[in-house]
Amino acid sequence: MSKKQEPKYEELSKQYTDEEIAESFVFRSTLSKAEKQAADEELRKLRFEALKSMSDEQILQGELIRMKLLMQDYFIQPEYLNEFSFANQLKRYIHLLNKSMVAFATDIGIHKTKLSRIINEKENPNVDLMYRLEHHSDHMIPATYWYKLHSRKLEEEIRKNDEKRSLEYKKVKNRLSFKKSA
Repeated sequence: MSKKQEPKYEELSKQYTDEEIAESFVFRSTLSKAEKQAADEELRKLRFEALKSMSDEQILQGELIRMKLLMQDYFIQPEYLNEFSFANQLKRYIHLLNKSMVAFATDIGIHKTKLSRIINEKENPNVDLMYRLEHHSDHMIPATYWYKLHSRKLEEEIRKNDEKRSLEYKKVKNRLSFKKSA
């Protein structure tokens, strides 16, 4: 199979203006290895300078956007990952805020013990908390994201807790029974 030859500038300039060519095409780099290293180093310096000039608020906003995007990626994954449990993401959120658990509990209007129990997975979060987290993050992380994190864990527990399933099955009387078709 032969490789398709890329059009040359001379050919393109007969059909398009320079502006159209620049907007429509990506040209391969013709830099030498040393030139590429120098360009990469210059870009790295510019990025560090830009990062240094960012305010704490801009950094936090960037981290929350990153957190939200990671959640979005997780939601399309088929398997449950404990790293993305409600509790672990809430811990991450509090850590990004650089707040103590007590200060954060006060911010969202719940008792510090309740927050601790939720973070340590001794108690499940409720929808009210999810609304509060949405509002606290200035809607950067919607309540539905917090709900999805929690529901994925519940789904995993339902799928894997055969002992509890068996125990609950024993409590059922007069269950439906259908003939199996071949």
